[in-house]
Amino acid sequence: MNIAIIHSTSSKSTEKSCRILSDKINSEIKLIPIEKAKAECILKYNYIIIACSAYDGKVQNAVKRYISRNIRTLKEKPIALILNCEEGIDIAERLNRAFTEELVNSSLICTNFGYELDPDEGNIIEKRKINSIIDNYKKEGKRLPALNMNEIDKFADYINNMIEKRVD
Repeated sequence: MNIAIIHSTSSKSTEKSCRILSDKINSEIKLIPIEKAKAECILKYNYIIIACSAYDGKVQNAVKRYISRNIRTLKEKPIALILNCEEGIDIAERLNRAFTEELVNSSLICTNFGYELDPDEGNIIEKRKINSIIDNYKKEGKRLPALNMNEIDKFADYINNMIEKRVD
């Protein structure tokens, strides 16, 4: 089974989570940045996973454009959806806003992998912003956001079980 993980991120957190996930899935995986994903990508793969970050409730415009241009084809394929965003939110509402309710309802599995802050990422302005956020977490005594490895493992198990049951 060929699986494409089409991903978009405003930070490296989503790409990192997709790499971790791809190492856990027992199949041929192709990681495709959304900027390089074409409509043909959907046709070439048996299963499509779309992953993106949602910063402050918003996803990258490239994701919304890709989905709107390819919604019919995506709905005909087995798909899964991943968000990388804060935990403790209404994930169903966030998924519907990020991917459209139509796509969420036609997907086999949807999840939130969480996210992490990297103080060394981005330009000087982005680094300052991230460091300020980290400082606020520390001042408030909160733990820093992190990728949810349990959720990544559960997602990989679901995909691996699906692969095992599949009959070509």
